[in-house]
Amino acid sequence: MLFQKSKFFLLSIILCSSLQGYTQTTLFPKLADRNVDVSNLTEPIPLWQGKGRIVISADGNEHDHDDWGATPLSLAIIAAKGLQNKLALYIYSDHVWGSNHEHPGFDGVSPYRQMKISAIKGSKMFGFKHTQFLCAVDAPEKAYEALKFIINLSDSANPLFIVASGPLQVIGEAIGRADNSKRQFVTVISVDNCWNDSHADKPYSEWEQHSGWTMVKIKNNFCTNAGGNLKIVSIQNQNPCLKKSWKEYEWLISAPERNNSFYKKGSWTWLFNRLCLTAKPDGTDRNYFYSIDPSDAGKVIFLLTGIEKTSPQLCYELMKNPYRNKSAK
Repeated sequence: MLFQKSKFFLLSIILCSSLQGYTQTTLFPKLADRNVDVSNLTEPIPLWQGKGRIVISADGNEHDHDDWGATPLSLAIIAAKGLQNKLALYIYSDHVWGSNHEHPGFDGVSPYRQMKISAIKGSKMFGFKHTQFLCAVDAPEKAYEALKFIINLSDSANPLFIVASGPLQVIGEAIGRADNSKRQFVTVISVDNCWNDSHADKPYSEWEQHSGWTMVKIKNNFCTNAGGNLKIVSIQNQNPCLKKSWKEYEWLISAPERNNSFYKKGSWTWLFNRLCLTAKPDGTDRNYFYSIDPSDAGKVIFLLTGIEKTSPQLCYELMKNPYRNKSAK
């Protein structure tokens, strides 16, 4: 999570500048040869079985910047499945203890503002007309109460899936305030031993002094019979799966499906540009010097497909054949 600010800032400028107006198409035929045919997969069985609602809680306003890309990619994947109306609530900037300290932002735009662009413009780019979008750092109490309200609507016919893409303070507080009898219908999706699980109790900068809900506390308080039998599903780390060279996401600006009338014109190019803002230096292979990191989107892909070993190619396969459902657009 920590990195050298000046080095990252310079790398981001170089990458985003070099990709401005980029139109190379040489990668796409290679990508097409190794597509993942999701339609022929019979296993694994996804958690999402066509009923219920989805909530995502992400940070992006402090420390790391992966959610600048993971947020719009998650929205694009949900939209491609025709499930816009199933995303009841998107909580962004859920690092409720502050913004803009650790990260320099990009091109004069702060992390707080970058995250707002990714969430709010992303909702418009991919047709989320009925989803509530809330900035948690602006109003933590509003975020707690909004998620509590969504939890309390849950039952066996209307389960809730919460994707944990940031520190767990908002999620834990909302679950704690919700009716005990409703927790059995709620599933939280996280990744194994991730930074988000413990950050509330492990601030590591001088300006940070806070404590709050962690995964251990949530499990101990809510995953028991007395606590309401909350369900938690932890999947493998998504960084090795989705943190890849920008070239592996080049299909967003080269694939013919980017012009599919299902999508708003220019939405794939806009998504590609947002992903490029997450670029990080990675590895010794020159092709991986600029690794895009939308890793939190892997939890959304897992929810909808059951696939833990995600990839940029799987993202392409999911987006190229969108589910056309007029009621969801």
